[in-house]
Amino acid sequence: MTEASPHDKSTSDGYAGRHILLIGYDELTEVTDRALTAAGAQVMHLRNPNDRAVRKALTPEIDSVVVLSQDDHVSLRLALIIENARPGVPLVVTVFGRIVASQLQRAVPSARVVSMADIVVPSLAGPCFDNRLLSVSRRPEGLMGVMMRDDGPDLVPIEPYRASLRQRLVANLGALLSPFELSARILLAGLLGFLLILVLDMAVLAIALDESLVEAFYSATKTIVTVGPNPLVDDAPSWLKVFSAVAMLAALGFTAIFTAGVVDRLLSRRLTAIVGRRSVPRRDHIVVVGLGQVGLRLCLLLQELGVPVLAVESDPGSYHVDRAKDYSIPVVIGRGGSRFLLRRLCLRRARALAAVTSDEVENISIVVAALGMRSDIRTILRAGRGEVVNETRSLFAIGVVRDVYRIGGTLMAAAALGSEAEEAFLHDKTVYLIQPDGRIEPFEADLEAARDAELEAASEPATFEGATRE
Repeated sequence: MTEASPHDKSTSDGYAGRHILLIGYDELTEVTDRALTAAGAQVMHLRNPNDRAVRKALTPEIDSVVVLSQDDHVSLRLALIIENARPGVPLVVTVFGRIVASQLQRAVPSARVVSMADIVVPSLAGPCFDNRLLSVSRRPEGLMGVMMRDDGPDLVPIEPYRASLRQRLVANLGALLSPFELSARILLAGLLGFLLILVLDMAVLAIALDESLVEAFYSATKTIVTVGPNPLVDDAPSWLKVFSAVAMLAALGFTAIFTAGVVDRLLSRRLTAIVGRRSVPRRDHIVVVGLGQVGLRLCLLLQELGVPVLAVESDPGSYHVDRAKDYSIPVVIGRGGSRFLLRRLCLRRARALAAVTSDEVENISIVVAALGMRSDIRTILRAGRGEVVNETRSLFAIGVVRDVYRIGGTLMAAAALGSEAEEAFLHDKTVYLIQPDGRIEPFEADLEAARDAELEAASEPATFEGATRE
């Protein structure tokens, strides 16, 4: 069912009389609608239109069109329909996949293709990296941070984190001696046992038979590969014969363990490495729980900032798990709210934890579990509508909360109204836009009216696809 509902909007300077066609039916669409309303624009809202309804709504009065969808194929189809019906009309459309976005941009040059993940990730990465930062901005000169000054937010230079050679060696040694995955532990146990038998047998043969280290090493190697002991052992004391026999049996067992570990590492799905960039960090790292579009791009931005990052995902079949492996991001499969898992992730020595799953309640439970283990850890929480978060925050502090719909919806509204800003962040209930020239300014709208509209909308029943709101 399709509903077209033009709102009788109060006007505000600059945007009064602008007609915006808004297509979408999720929470992001509602927030965008309220932001446009507060700015004084007149909005025609189509919730789930067919092709005919879209063409009918594209009257000459429409100044720009906003298409919001979580399905890239839907966004692509609607954008092509709009371009065919009204060539050159200003269009803002959400697309998550970068390949689809580039192809759409080439097919519809007048379209401004944006990704919700790219919009909200900088405001999550800022407090992850430094608790003084509100967001991270990608400037021509490099990454910069947004910090609140006495006269308002300002861009400040930030130095990426660079671990020293000693820190990298210690980190790799720790990952090597205490690997995270079971297959790596089996492999390491077999290898260490194998080496222990070699060294011990070499030392005993060198002392008992008065052999050189080279001869002892050669004889010990024959023993642990079960070729046979040193011929001199045949005339040696009984205790040495017993020792050589036990060494061969132990070497056989450790060889089997080592082989099992190697085979498992070769055949299984390896999400972490024993050493290197994909090894599980143990100190001064950031734990990102939730590996969707937002979680993956947050990990990539934190990597650009030089911070060791570790992703946690509950769905082993997630498409982004394999993508994370391609980007050398270590991934652990498990439930982020498990205290046992958080303990294994060395949360007590972590820099911060970011709960960025698509479920607001799950994010709260993850943060609560993390604070229960370590009360002083910096936590960043991805939120949506915010009622549950507000109720939880009234009971205790849950860290930095980022309302992704408020940030994304406001930037979408600003883009529809002609703003060139590509970045936004939220501070003290105000959404700020970062212009291409580096200027930071609040969204020009009646913010008080927007908050009243949000409260009014929160008191109404939720709407679903195909449903209308009375």
